[in-house]
Amino acid sequence: MQRPQDKRTSFNQGNKLSKLQKNEGTTKTFTFASGKKVNATRIVIASNELESKTTIHKLNPRIQKSLTLDSVRDILDSIKQEGVHTEGVAIKNGQNVYELLDSSRRRFSCIHTQKDLPLWVIEDTINENDLVAFIQTTQSVKRLSYRELGSDYDVLMKEGGFNKIDELAEYLSLGRETCRKRYVAASINQKLISVFPDCEGIPNSYYAKLAKIEKQLNKEKTSITTFINSLKLSDDDENTCVEDKQKSILQRMENKLKKTTGKVTWKTTSLAEFNDKNTYAKILKSSDNRSLKIELSRLPSEFYDDIVQYISAKINFK
Repeated sequence: MQRPQDKRTSFNQGNKLSKLQKNEGTTKTFTFASGKKVNATRIVIASNELESKTTIHKLNPRIQKSLTLDSVRDILDSIKQEGVHTEGVAIKNGQNVYELLDSSRRRFSCIHTQKDLPLWVIEDTINENDLVAFIQTTQSVKRLSYRELGSDYDVLMKEGGFNKIDELAEYLSLGRETCRKRYVAASINQKLISVFPDCEGIPNSYYAKLAKIEKQLNKEKTSITTFINSLKLSDDDENTCVEDKQKSILQRMENKLKKTTGKVTWKTTSLAEFNDKNTYAKILKSSDNRSLKIELSRLPSEFYDDIVQYISAKINFK
């Protein structure tokens, strides 16, 4: 299955999606990558009908559940003040719902600012390869994250019967390292991602660090929810920019993990007092509560046998 972000197909848009007259019914011609030309009609979807009359096309890779006011901050104020100047492109399905090939961020912003959304509605059937190529050309305003780009890599691995990243990379005509980074980013638990404002807009360099954090939490058998709650994050500082908030949250995660993964120390407790200094019975317990040592010296041998049998019985009890 070819994907919008990986399909190596050029797309020559014959007419720019620029400012046009606002009346509905205007038509224009789109030329797709295969050379096919189709007509499109301009319509305007009222703000109060956006959620019922529009949806996102299945080939649009933008992760919709990650859209927030922070993630559209670059266009939100402009749309709130002036409305949408650049039309989206859509296909009308059998249920009379418009499936957006692009403009999902504009749609989200319009819903929140109660602004209408203008669309070019394609009037003909377009094959998937042309749609994939077109969608690829529309992601220039806000580039897709590694996580979005790799969102279906796991499915592609299973469908293609691939066992190695190298095989997937070859299939997608990508470099191995690029493919690996996207795969890792998409594999990170959503809870660790969602804690960031504009979570799909975090720097791509964060993903390797978050993957390391998740691995350490799994090793320690610490739930991600417990870990996140321990960070005691708040939205009090509204004047801090999103980028600084993202940086601060990652720093808190790393600092918290350093504290929990510090050097293990041992606490020694004596079990009894003896006149002979070379005779002792003591327990050593690790600070992480993962290890326990029992040290015995110069005690009757039958004690050792009894203790070993007792521990063995406890461990093997079913």
